[in-house]
Amino acid sequence: MASRIRVLAVVGLLLLAGCTGMGGSGDAGEAQGGGDGAQMSSGDGGSSQPVEADSEANAADSGNIQAGDAAADRAIIRNGRMVVEVENYSTTADAIAARARTSGGYVSDSNRELHRSDGEAWYTGYTGYIVVRVPSEEYEPTQSMVSEQGTVRSEETTTKDVTDKLVDLEARLTNLRERRDRLRTFYEQANSTAELLRIEEELSSVQSDIERLEAQKRSLEQRVAYSTLRVEIHEPAPEPSAQQVPYHERSLVAAFLSSVTDVYVFTRGLLVTAASLAPWLVVLAVPVVGGRRLLRGRSVPLLGRRGASEPATEDSAGGGESDAPQQESTEESDMESPDRDA
Repeated sequence: MASRIRVLAVVGLLLLAGCTGMGGSGDAGEAQGGGDGAQMSSGDGGSSQPVEADSEANAADSGNIQAGDAAADRAIIRNGRMVVEVENYSTTADAIAARARTSGGYVSDSNRELHRSDGEAWYTGYTGYIVVRVPSEEYEPTQSMVSEQGTVRSEETTTKDVTDKLVDLEARLTNLRERRDRLRTFYEQANSTAELLRIEEELSSVQSDIERLEAQKRSLEQRVAYSTLRVEIHEPAPEPSAQQVPYHERSLVAAFLSSVTDVYVFTRGLLVTAASLAPWLVVLAVPVVGGRRLLRGRSVPLLGRRGASEPATEDSAGGGESDAPQQESTEESDMESPDRDA
């Protein structure tokens, strides 16, 4: 009995030891597996952060692309105004016009006038404006070009979004075109003259509405495609030294040169006047000379009559001389008559 008990005890101890070893190895395996799981989870956690960052970056890029596409799809009317002060008005205006034509635009309006300072006689420069229309993508480069021409005194840009209006016009045009097509079908299927006239009148009204909306759409699209820039150009006022000085404060040399210039201008004016009057003098001299010759031709017979009357005059003069002694004798008789009376 005792030996059996001992054998059973030994067997029990062996079984107990075997179970304990198996449990220890399982716990170790679980521990090792847990460690690997921990390592794997930690590895996965470390790699998930860059993946999330990349996904956020991609989302941001796609959002920016969509925003850019949305902005590009918007219909924007852009108008600008700039005030610049330049040294030479003509040079600046020509440069702006050339830039507009080169970029595919054109000059829509311009104006220039000469100003004087408070009614004084000296010149103060040109002032005016030029309005150009350029493609929308060339608007900002044109602004930069204008800024390089001189000193920018003011600059402003206004925008107007007409996307919704264009969409509305397109929708209305689509409905009207569909209605026009239906009316054309009804017109072909009409059986009476009255119905034909009614459909034709309605079709004409629909066509008129379509043309009006198409004109509005074209105008908006034109204003969107070409931005407008108005540039006001001013030349600076001259320096005080460049202005006209009083006459008595001028130098002698300047006064002499001014007088020489005046003499030259006066002489040249006389020569120009004489050259312009010469043809008129020739035209007027022809009738005068012809008239004098005509008068001289008519006076020849009168001279002949005077020649014929000259002998008679001489005869009368001779008769006067013959009568002279008679007059003298008469005077002597008159002189003697008082003596006789005495």
